[in-house]
Amino acid sequence: MDILTSPWVIIPLIMIVLIGNMVAFKYMTPKNLDAYKKKDQDLDRLIALDKKHQQELKEKNDKKGAE
Repeated sequence: MDILTSPWVIIPLIMIVLIGNMVAFKYMTPKNLDAYKKKDQDLDRLIALDKKHQQELKEKNDKKGAE
């Protein structure tokens, strides 16, 4: 068990955690958060367009069925 408390094990683990946190902060900058918000807005817009298209198709099919 002395291996786990060895400085040769502890120091790399601490470095891994610190580097991981720095990378996470780099990708969570406000610039990137704005990009995520834009993707959500684009997705909402696509969903609305799809609903409109589905309604148009349904109306078209209803007219064909009535003929």
